[in-house]
Amino acid sequence: MTARKAPVRRCTWRDCSQPAAATVAFELPNLLAGSRRDYCAAHTTQVCMARGTVVIARFGPRQPALPGLRDVAAASKPTRHGTRSRKGVRP
Repeated sequence: MTARKAPVRRCTWRDCSQPAAATVAFELPNLLAGSRRDYCAAHTTQVCMARGTVVIARFGPRQPALPGLRDVAAASKPTRHGTRSRKGVRP
């Protein structure tokens, strides 16, 4: 049995013909709350400037750095007590 390749997702921005680079979810207070859309890298950057947007997935052969997703290599190494410091609580 041969596996078929999934069709290339396209950017859902008006007349954009670029392949999608990320899926963005919308939350309140955004008017699109409760929906998800696929956008190319340029439009993902533009959309993510609005309040209530969350990048939930990146895909494609080249995964550009997008707002909302930290670089895994740049993430700090977790400590025994976690990475967050709580106000006034020290071990």
